[in-house]
This record gives sequence, C-alpha cells and structure tokens, in this order.
Amino acid sequence: MHRNNINRSINKIVITFLVLMNLSSCKETATGTQKALIIFHTSACFGYCPVYHLQVNNDKTARLFAEVVYKNASTEIDSSETGYFVGSVSDTLFNKLKIELAKIDLDNLNFDGQDCCDAPIITIIVYYDGKRKFLRSMFPPAIADNLISVLNQICVEGNFTRTSETFHLEGQE
Repeated sequence: MHRNNINRSINKIVITFLVLMNLSSCKETATGTQKALIIFHTSACFGYCPVYHLQVNNDKTARLFAEVVYKNASTEIDSSETGYFVGSVSDTLFNKLKIELAKIDLDNLNFDGQDCCDAPIITIIVYYDGKRKFLRSMFPPAIADNLISVLNQICVEGNFTRTSETFHLEGQE
C-alpha cells in the first residue's frame, strides 16, 4: 500500500511538471498564439534583392510574406513568388536552422545596426531560453552568415502555400 502511494505521488509530480512545461511553451508572443522560434526580415537594396518577412515557429510551421522577388536577377518582379504564404519547414531545413542557432552564441551575438550603404538590412528576432534577441544590420558579422543563408533557403525552398490571409510579422516595417 505504501509503495502505491509513493507511485501516485511521483505520477502527480511528473504530470504537474509536464503540464507546467506545456503551459510555458504555449506563451503567446506579439506575433500571435504560436510560439515563434525566429523571425527574419530582409529589406530592399539598390539592386535586385528579394524582400522577405519570415516567421518560423517551434512546431516547424512558418509564415512568409514575400514582398518583392525578382525573376532570375532581372528587373522583372516574379508575381508568382510574391504574396502571403503559410506552410512548414522540412525536417532537414529545421535541423540546419537549429544547428546554426546553437553555433552562434546568441547571448553574446550583436549586430552593429549599420545601415549606411547599398545592401539589404537583415533583421533577426530569436526566442530562446525564455529570452528575446533582436539583431539588425546591413552588414551582420560573419558568424551569422550560415544562419542567414539557412533563413533565405527556407524562404525559397520552404513548403509554402499561398494564402488570402494577410499578416504583419513582429519587426516588420
């Protein structure tokens, strides 16, 4: 009888812990009810830079507003690739994203905020360990190059479907 009481107490503790963990992971962010992992924005440049606004959530779902996308580096905008999209990130790309985030030491990473010249301004907002990290620069440090590359790859290769829903992602200007 005593062993059953101990087992029930342990089960209650485990269940309570799991419920609390689940509730903390469901915290609403400024981007909606889904918990964002990362938000990524690119701006225009004097050339043919695509303008993307991407949010990837912890559950691999994603939203993309492809504001401007050019056809084959020409001056012609590719209307089939622009607009609002919803979908998911493949396991392969999601794992690449997580690996790059783990490599860059978010606690000590800083972007200089520079926006002086002709290049897209990169904005990245990351949610991790209960923290929010906001990074913006026209020339991010080299350590962030692989992360930015993966985020661009998600914009281009993600499993997205056009949606009639419009949305505004956190940090979008």
